[in-house]
Amino acid sequence: MLTRNIDVSQGLVNGSFSTLVRVISSEQNGVAHVTMLRLKMDDETAGRNYRNRAPGGPDNLVYIYRAEENMKQKGVVRRQFPIKLAFACTIHKVQGMTRTSAVVSLKHIFEPGMAYVAVSRVTSLSGLHIVDMDESKIYANSQITAALRTMRQVNLDDMMPLLKITQTVNGHDTLTIVHHNTEGLPCHVNDIKSHHELCLADVLCLTETHLQGSFVADSLHLEGYTMFKRNRHLSYTNVPQMANKRGGGVAVYVKEHIQAREKQYVHDVTDLEFLALKVEAPSIKMAAEFYR
Repeated sequence: MLTRNIDVSQGLVNGSFSTLVRVISSEQNGVAHVTMLRLKMDDETAGRNYRNRAPGGPDNLVYIYRAEENMKQKGVVRRQFPIKLAFACTIHKVQGMTRTSAVVSLKHIFEPGMAYVAVSRVTSLSGLHIVDMDESKIYANSQITAALRTMRQVNLDDMMPLLKITQTVNGHDTLTIVHHNTEGLPCHVNDIKSHHELCLADVLCLTETHLQGSFVADSLHLEGYTMFKRNRHLSYTNVPQMANKRGGGVAVYVKEHIQAREKQYVHDVTDLEFLALKVEAPSIKMAAEFYR
């Protein structure tokens, strides 16, 4: 088992299991010196960038070197291969790990949630084998249990304030306007479509759309809405460095039953990302979105 994080991005992390296949050594001043270990990782996808470091054809083995660590004692440095013999490991070591099968002992459970972490590592019930079964070892933190009871009592009005407002106000005399910073409309449009309250807006104002060009993909249209947009590069006439800067941009979605038209020009307004819409029916209003 690896005993330290060698490369998290490659899956070579503390607690990873492997089989030692070969010890590679070389001579220094006539003395054999271990330089590298060849490991066959249980996770076949781990350590792809650490393979094929020894002479010979390609293989699926991972090659690791000694690790160096400064100790607390001044001037003391420890050099060792970060592996240890492990026919089993602690529950804390396997947090986040996924296995097709595992043998789990509940004998030394001493904290709430430990049993859950252990038995939830496998991908199927048939792959789970429990020894030292003791139901008293399977328990949750009392604070978590209390929090879950509280969640069941949450008022829906607190979770969906916009729904409560739209149900109590006169829909003919009001417009429900919602503003949201998308941080990139193309990559978050599906989140917007599935949001439980954004669809209640009569006028949905979005900033940081990150759109470019005049073409609008079909995926960016919201059902039941008319889209207006203004990209960043069109918003700055006197500040070219901003016009050429990535990101920015605004968009407004208006419910189809609302008659609205865009005011292309607003007197004395330049170098500002904005959209101004005149709503003409069912009531006359002006809606404007600004971003800077």
